[in-house]
Amino acid sequence: MRSFLTLITVMTLLPVSVFAQEFDTSTTYAEYCAACHGFDGSGMSADVPDFTDESNRLGKNDNALIKVIMEGVEQADGTIVMPAFGGADPFSREQSQQLLDFMRESFGS
Repeated sequence: MRSFLTLITVMTLLPVSVFAQEFDTSTTYAEYCAACHGFDGSGMSADVPDFTDESNRLGKNDNALIKVIMEGVEQADGTIVMPAFGGADPFSREQSQQLLDFMRESFGS
């Protein structure tokens, strides 16, 4: 019992970051975005924004783009053209900002 209490005490003294897995933007992009937006950011079809185009959507302000990442995009007829990724599942607003920064660095804006 004493070793268990010692372990609990040590765990509560450690920073939360020790237990949190680091957010890898490259892996996240590959897992959640590349199927539609392409590994090179050029888009997999004409309906998907080309992030490599000089007039691409990455030039919009952070809040607008984070809203798209977190809330997705739904057409007036209810068709989901981009799923929502917001909240802690699969990632947070801060992580959405990190992902946006990664896309801008990788594909330009």
